[in-house]
Amino acid sequence: MKKVVTTLLVTASLFLGSVSSFAASIDSSNTIPTKMNPGSVVEYDESNQMIIIDQGKLVTLPSVYQSTVTQFKSSNVDAEQLKSEEEFVKNIKEEAQNLPVYKIENPLPQPGLRVLYDAEGYIKEFIYPQETTFALAAYKALPRGTRKAAGTYTYGSNNNKITVTSSTVLGEGRFTNFTDTTGENSNTLKKGDAATRGDIDNPKYEQVLDARNLDNNVFANVTKRDNGALPDATLDIWKTGVELFDLKWSSSLSFKGRYFYSF
Repeated sequence: MKKVVTTLLVTASLFLGSVSSFAASIDSSNTIPTKMNPGSVVEYDESNQMIIIDQGKLVTLPSVYQSTVTQFKSSNVDAEQLKSEEEFVKNIKEEAQNLPVYKIENPLPQPGLRVLYDAEGYIKEFIYPQETTFALAAYKALPRGTRKAAGTYTYGSNNNKITVTSSTVLGEGRFTNFTDTTGENSNTLKKGDAATRGDIDNPKYEQVLDARNLDNNVFANVTKRDNGALPDATLDIWKTGVELFDLKWSSSLSFKGRYFYSF
């Protein structure tokens, strides 16, 4: 049986001294909403009450099954490649059966914490108050070319899962898109670039990732040239790179996908 470990973003061992005086003001039953209006920004006051800084805007999002998707073409799917890939993924999951599972929880509300929501209304970023002990919990990428210890890491509200074995990484869940201009190596980002969740999996710069759009089974190679917090995604595709997966770009586009590579 797998051992399940719950990991809080606010690591108790780091904050033991300050938490004792602070814990009384935290209602452990109070959690940060996992979804708000697209583009919302909220912040928590000294009583851990949520203040809406920007209420965002309700929008009718384009469905990935409607006009934003290039019409699916069966010729875009290599059946033999898909079969081989499925076997490879199966082997990864079989090895992972004997590895621990870590559930990464969102932080609890705390004074000064600001939460940004993306164009679909899911959590995009946690911004911690500066000059406080809690700021240490802010996103920090692993050294480039490394990943967490072998195990399966689950998080977010979209069934995100990153599995690390002795020699492979498999990311499954939500793929999003971003429009930054500069990547992790002061490089200019371009079509085909991608960012991983760097505090779990931070491959070497220019690591080629095998990736698949699981909504239409279209395969593409993307290149890791950035990393990010990705609290509710496993991979971030740079803007027009979504076209490699037979999708038409929009700021609110996400899709179900998986990526994998060996190291």
